[in-house]
Amino acid sequence: MELKLLSMSISLDSLPTDVLLTLFKYLDRPSLGSVAQVCSRFRDISYSDCLWIEASRKALASNQLDAASLSRSQKIFSARDKVRLGKAWIQGLTFESLVVVQNTKFMPRLQLEAKRLWVAWGNRIWCHPRLPDGGIAKTTSRLLRGHADDSSKFVVSDGMVVSGGQDRSLCAWNADSGKFLFARRYCHGGEISAVDVTARGAVIISGSRDKNVLVWNIREDPDRDALHPVEVHSIWVEDRVWSVAANDMGLLAVGTAGTGGVPPLRLYDLASGTNVLDMGTELKNGAGMLDMAWLSSSTFLACGYDTFTRLWDTRCRTYVRSWEEPYDDSVYCLATDKVNCLVTGTARSGRVRIWDMRSSGFLYMKHASPARQGYGQTSPVYSMAMDAANLYVALDQSLNHFGFSGQDHKRQRRRRF
Repeated sequence: MELKLLSMSISLDSLPTDVLLTLFKYLDRPSLGSVAQVCSRFRDISYSDCLWIEASRKALASNQLDAASLSRSQKIFSARDKVRLGKAWIQGLTFESLVVVQNTKFMPRLQLEAKRLWVAWGNRIWCHPRLPDGGIAKTTSRLLRGHADDSSKFVVSDGMVVSGGQDRSLCAWNADSGKFLFARRYCHGGEISAVDVTARGAVIISGSRDKNVLVWNIREDPDRDALHPVEVHSIWVEDRVWSVAANDMGLLAVGTAGTGGVPPLRLYDLASGTNVLDMGTELKNGAGMLDMAWLSSSTFLACGYDTFTRLWDTRCRTYVRSWEEPYDDSVYCLATDKVNCLVTGTARSGRVRIWDMRSSGFLYMKHASPARQGYGQTSPVYSMAMDAANLYVALDQSLNHFGFSGQDHKRQRRRRF
């Protein structure tokens, strides 16, 4: 009888895969990891996306739910890898490396694509091919020239690189070939401090210290086989313009210096150029908005001089969440996955702070290493860019890379220009 019962018993490894998947769903992550070490079949089953998909949607920074954030990633990660990367972002498990070092101090700007990292040093814009591990190549594939003075702000969108500079010029190049497309010289009365591209590359917005925002339509010039920007709106904002950002619904957010009673945030209809909403009137004088990013058609993040980063909602006509820099520093720039991760860069000491937008407190802080170590060698964080596994930070003389994939990039050589 005992032999008969033994022959009728069923071992766990003899169960069908779908049954094992159902059982494994009840295991926590440590138990699932233990099961994965039993045998190769259990490992393959425990690595199945269906067991990790729910957790991956909540993963910090690595969830890849936003289409724009996904387009910046070098690859689409499995659900399990998203959870692993999310844990690295939460715990600050990262390796830092200096990938570019400059001899001269600049105020660099960054733009990130899946295969390229664009950096504006002075009056030139450099394009670095990205390596599979998140680093950048030693050689550049593009070098864009056109400005007589430093590029203050540029964007890479819809196959174009559009830049505004201190020389009051608006320039554009083809992102793939590097071909110069157009330049509008002295189109503003002061430095062009803000630029954005919307409507699938058909509309360009430029903002300046001259307190004007210009809206341009891009038209083809068949006679010269070139693009020609045509000014369609000139918007008087009443204060210096620090940032602009347009959403997919034709709404333009303008961040001003916030002085002289002018609201720090002014919203305009792109089609007509009319002011539809002012926000931030309750903030103190001088609470200028230096950087912003739309999260949806009605919500956007904005940061600036008053040490706060806020989540604004046009439906409520005010901000609904706020995160304060503890050391009373201005927040120069921000980066986000547009789901739950917020990264802020401050005005001193290369300080980068990681936030989970689902909570009020920051997770941790990193100091981006300066190009030269020594007393007084600190720099503001001028620009940042991120994807699911990497964070790039631009200081005055260096480009720093924080990799969250578990690979050490400290041995990567520095590059000097």
